[in-house]
Amino acid sequence: MSLMLRLLSVSLVSALALSAAKTTDKDVEKFVKRGLSSNPQIKVYNAKVLDKKEMEKPQGWTAYVVQFDIGIKRGNKEQNITDRDIIFVNERYVAPDLVDIKTNTSLKQRVVLDFKDRFYDDKHLLYGHKNAKHKIVVFSDPLCPFCREVVPELIELTKKYPDTFVLYYYHLPIQTLHPASVALAKAIIYLKEHGNKEAIEKIYKTEFDYAQKDEKKTLQELDKKLGIKLTPQQINSPEVITELQHDADIARELMIKGTPTVFIDNKYDPRREKYKKFIPKKSK
Repeated sequence: MSLMLRLLSVSLVSALALSAAKTTDKDVEKFVKRGLSSNPQIKVYNAKVLDKKEMEKPQGWTAYVVQFDIGIKRGNKEQNITDRDIIFVNERYVAPDLVDIKTNTSLKQRVVLDFKDRFYDDKHLLYGHKNAKHKIVVFSDPLCPFCREVVPELIELTKKYPDTFVLYYYHLPIQTLHPASVALAKAIIYLKEHGNKEAIEKIYKTEFDYAQKDEKKTLQELDKKLGIKLTPQQINSPEVITELQHDADIARELMIKGTPTVFIDNKYDPRREKYKKFIPKKSK
């Protein structure tokens, strides 16, 4: 259960209704503030709608991303917390989550916001022409098994059709699942910055000890298997760390929860195959 839902009072969550017939961002913000304030241990400083997305299924529902700033009393002290959550709104009714009754899956876990134009930059452009007809974005972990299938395919596609597709690559190593992916993601950033983006595809096609937590040993493995010599100092330069954090911040803003996450022309593609309909017909 999310932090906001734990903090909202049971009575308010069970009511699940907004006062306005046609809901506005302000209505949602007031709803969240009112719910959080009903808990005497909480002081609400702010609640703000950051973004929203119309749901394709079920129709009529909108997912609202709300950020809230609160203080929680801990004895004589106050713990300040800033967090965000998603709530679903259909006209004047609110739901903390929507669950598919047939699959028993939470729709909240599947909400990913549209990719924003301001996030496109040359630093993340991997292959294809900047003015290509279609933009593909991938958030990836170099040791994620599914990423290792998807990313090489996207690289091959954009190399082959650079006027049709441009590929933007963003780093999202999942340290809890693949500890060694963090060192490899930093290595990829460093290598691309120094003109060796071809190494990315090689890394994706090479087996590594995904559970390795020692960066030095991962770099030794990189040297042994691919002949790429890097030091911990190089992959931990301020520029590398800044880019890795920048990508993590974007992923959080877009509510990305796993990898690989793929967008085609700013729209989230959960099945990672919508781009295929744009492949030149004579070449399919």
